Amino acid sequence: MSVIAGARETRTPFRGVRRKIAEAMSRLKTTAAHFTVVEELDVTELVRLREAAKKLGEEQGIKVTYMPFIMKAAALALARHPELNGMLDEKTQELVRFAYVNLGIATDTPNGLIVPVIREVQAKGILQLASELNDMAERTRAGKVRPDELSGGTFTITNAGNIGGILATPIINFPEIAILGVHRIMKKPGVVESPQGDRIEVRQYMNLSASVDHRLADGANAARFLVTMKRLLENPGLLAL
Repeated sequence: MSVIAGARETRTPFRGVRRKIAEAMSRLKTTAAHFTVVEELDVTELVRLREAAKKLGEEQGIKVTYMPFIMKAAALALARHPELNGMLDEKTQELVRFAYVNLGIATDTPNGLIVPVIREVQAKGILQLASELNDMAERTRAGKVRPDELSGGTFTITNAGNIGGILATPIINFPEIAILGVHRIMKKPGVVESPQGDRIEVRQYMNLSASVDHRLADGANAARFLVTMKRLLENPGLLAL
């Protein structure tokens, strides 16, 4: 980086990880035909469950965030909608779909956005996912993630909810077919249905956005996937089934 005393600007060579990210993003955006669907979720019950899980995790030295729940829900939803859990093999020109779920987790680091992969998510519980996620995120930010841990993903999740923003249209991690964007949880009035009649109360809401490569999947596929995610995360007890 070039810095001159008293200068009102700095200049940093455009190279390294930032350059590679830029090149990848440009290729992804121009190669895949992006289509994004958004769904709003009432995650009041998820917030309550996470508080209970957080206490249980602390007893075992595990930090439990919302991401393990979202990861588990994504794995279950992808099992039901396998058309989004795949990739395009450009060499053979074949559409590949996977019977397992390896989730790429976009991670904000001092060197830029890195996407390590948590493998076989469909076979793991919430606390195990939380433990692996914490370890992977820590090593990724410290620059200690292994090269083999940055490949082999079948679907990607990007989460800026802890930073801010209520909506984004994420760029697909090509050659994958789809990506899920997770956004911040907000309190706002909501209508609650009951046998005694509707009532208004303060609820917790969150938006999810799914971008798909429209060449390889349809917008309806993304919509159905998000409907399943909504059902699971609004009724998080279903994640144990």
